[in-house]
Amino acid sequence: MPIQLSPEQERVVDKAIHAGLISIPEDVVGVSVETIRQRLEARESSVSVIKNGASIDDWSRQLHDSIYSHANAAPPLPDEALDRESIYEGRGL
Repeated sequence: MPIQLSPEQERVVDKAIHAGLISIPEDVVGVSVETIRQRLEARESSVSVIKNGASIDDWSRQLHDSIYSHANAAPPLPDEALDRESIYEGRGL
């Protein structure tokens, strides 16, 4: 089955080949199908969570509980650390 690519898509495929991400243009189909498979699995797993009785709110609450359960031993940053000048220092911006 021939697949027509837009000029932008062809440019991206050429860059991927030159970068060593794929070997030949036909590899794009394999990568695309794998990406779609992963997305489908993620969607199916989130749907099964809802079907099994866990609501999105429960899931969200559990995620936040997990995140906030980790100790924050780092000292707070001084205000100067968040200044634009210190963030971009040495970048010429």
